[in-house]
Amino acid sequence: MSTPAPDRPRHGGDLTLAKSVFHRTEIIDFSANLNPLGPPQGVWQALLENLQNIVHYPDPYARELQAVLAAHLGIAPDNVALGNGSMELLYLLPRVFRLERALLPAPGFSEYEYGVRLSGLTCHYIYLKPPDYTWNMAELCHTVAQAGLIFLCNPNNPTGTLFSRDDLKELLAALPETALLVMDEAFIDFVDDYQTLTLVSRAVQDPRVLVLGSLTKFFALPGLRLGFVAGTKERVQQLAAQLPPWNINSLAQAAGTAALRDQKYQAHSREYIHKTRQKLYEALQAIPGVKPLPPTANFIFCRLGPELPSAPRLVELMGQRGFLLRDCSNYRGLDDRSLRLAVRRQRENEALVEALRELLDHGV
Repeated sequence: MSTPAPDRPRHGGDLTLAKSVFHRTEIIDFSANLNPLGPPQGVWQALLENLQNIVHYPDPYARELQAVLAAHLGIAPDNVALGNGSMELLYLLPRVFRLERALLPAPGFSEYEYGVRLSGLTCHYIYLKPPDYTWNMAELCHTVAQAGLIFLCNPNNPTGTLFSRDDLKELLAALPETALLVMDEAFIDFVDDYQTLTLVSRAVQDPRVLVLGSLTKFFALPGLRLGFVAGTKERVQQLAAQLPPWNINSLAQAAGTAALRDQKYQAHSREYIHKTRQKLYEALQAIPGVKPLPPTANFIFCRLGPELPSAPRLVELMGQRGFLLRDCSNYRGLDDRSLRLAVRRQRENEALVEALRELLDHGV
């Protein structure tokens, strides 16, 4: 069995490992932030209809999916490139655009740092400020004015911190011509009024900006690996030239195309998640010692009071009860009092809260 390098980042969603560690055949996964409704119904039909096509090579450049995605984003197909998950593109970016230093958020998605270090760039960090983990915009703008490659995330993972429209205007005004801002919008589809916050329309006109996106989280397709990058035609062509052909398999192409065309599913998902996450947030607020931040996407970041078990211990105890939580102590800038919970279906959220209450009531 292959094993990861010891310094590889650790992530949520590893059900294979969790079932082995907790000796359970079924686990409710609150560690991976996916649409709790699952994929659109049309995806299942598309997969069945395209199973026979696995005996042929897929479209090497996923042209139909590229066109449907571009229409979904309101841009031209030449302004978007597809990746085998956004991770493939994230790792490629520092290699293609060879800038001397990189600025990364802390806490932030750990693969930014790993991908940057593989490319030999020097890492610098901009820290969000506890207890609310908000951006100090004056400090951020001062720092980006001196930066090269900049990775930011809106909303930020794992805290859910959201750049406002005014924040984005201020940030772009401070961005020098020599910089390249990569805004990771993997979770922006879950955000209320996300159309006013996405930088896609800016990226296709401004060579200083690229947008990373994901189709696997909002459409609940993580096993098929679908991500994209949007930017000017020149920037996108530079990246696409370094991608291998056939990087998007036949089933992923079919599923992604079907998902993007289902407008009813998208509207229903946003309405459902908006209501469900608010209920989960209020229920967590009522648990003594649990301090959730107001959610913006499909996950909730929590700080644990000193009277409660540490995040690693709580993950262990809840795992024994069939719930997989995300310990955030391995994020730069966080400690072992940090926890992230996905928003799942209402009955699963209620089961989680009940199990947490029962556990904590026993003074563990």
